[in-house]
Amino acid sequence: MKRELEHDDTALSDVIGMVMLLSMIVIVLSSALIILQPYITDYDDNKNWSQAKVIADQIDERIRLVGASPSDTGTIQTFELASTSIYGLDNAEYWIISGDVSGTDVVNVAISSFNAVSVNSLNSTATQAKVNNGGNITLHNLIFENGTAIVNFENFMDKLLIVEILDSDSTTIHKFVRLEISGLSIETALSNGDFDIDLVNGARMEKLHGEAYKVIRYPSLRHFSMPDNSQQLSFVLVDVDMNLVSGSSHSFGLQMISQGPMTLFDGDVRNIRMSMSNEIDDSMTERYMSNWMEDYNMNLASGTLNSYEGFGPWKRVSGIDGMGIHPLEKEILTEIVLHRVVIE
Repeated sequence: MKRELEHDDTALSDVIGMVMLLSMIVIVLSSALIILQPYITDYDDNKNWSQAKVIADQIDERIRLVGASPSDTGTIQTFELASTSIYGLDNAEYWIISGDVSGTDVVNVAISSFNAVSVNSLNSTATQAKVNNGGNITLHNLIFENGTAIVNFENFMDKLLIVEILDSDSTTIHKFVRLEISGLSIETALSNGDFDIDLVNGARMEKLHGEAYKVIRYPSLRHFSMPDNSQQLSFVLVDVDMNLVSGSSHSFGLQMISQGPMTLFDGDVRNIRMSMSNEIDDSMTERYMSNWMEDYNMNLASGTLNSYEGFGPWKRVSGIDGMGIHPLEKEILTEIVLHRVVIE
């Protein structure tokens, strides 16, 4: 009988049987991996998405803390990035803020070229212009021709330009500030594209691949109508200068150092005018303005602008001239501060 089985061609060898068993195991495992792959991908995406959120929360909190601290103080923090990278957003936002800070004159200052501004004085009390162009301070006598004086300064316009208009008593009657604001971005790779979190000027924007930006938090521009019929305006601008190559290694350290808060406006201001441009997305500037002027538009639609106090368009209703505080001529107790943070 044994000899007959040895010569039986229909019998299977132990080797062939083992190969078939292994093949079945491979097929089962492969099928399981194919079935589970979407769940594994979703798990990795959720983990990376959550990690990016946590990193953004921690960086955002540190920027706020360091920005309000005295000069040359700061903090160091290490992040485990894995699939996340951090890089700077240079000149992500531009702001121009101006207003009459004393006297009764109505002064207008505007950018006329890369190294010059124009000055108009309704009551002709403006006599000099003090220009602080990135720390380089110069004093200019105003010579009006056809109601306009041109102030030329030697260097190209810096990211921070402050122009103070003085009267004959050397009292500042008008102030003009132009700023270029930088921020940073946290970018995380997901299976269907990148997930971006941008931190710019105190605001937070998030974007999934293929979707529009979501504004999680707007810049901290606030207006208050007080019980005594006065108004207050507060604004904390935040500039983050990232002086290092973008980080994407698994362990990445950020050292944040404060350059000290800088007060731009402090006291009663008339004719406050603000304009801004956000370079993160084409729609962002309009979305910012619509958010701040929402109450104005509601009062415009209901015909109650006569009693309205708050943000609204400067001059033309379209908002093309910028934004102001209504009523425009009323004195507003104003505090505008610039927080400057350097990341190394």
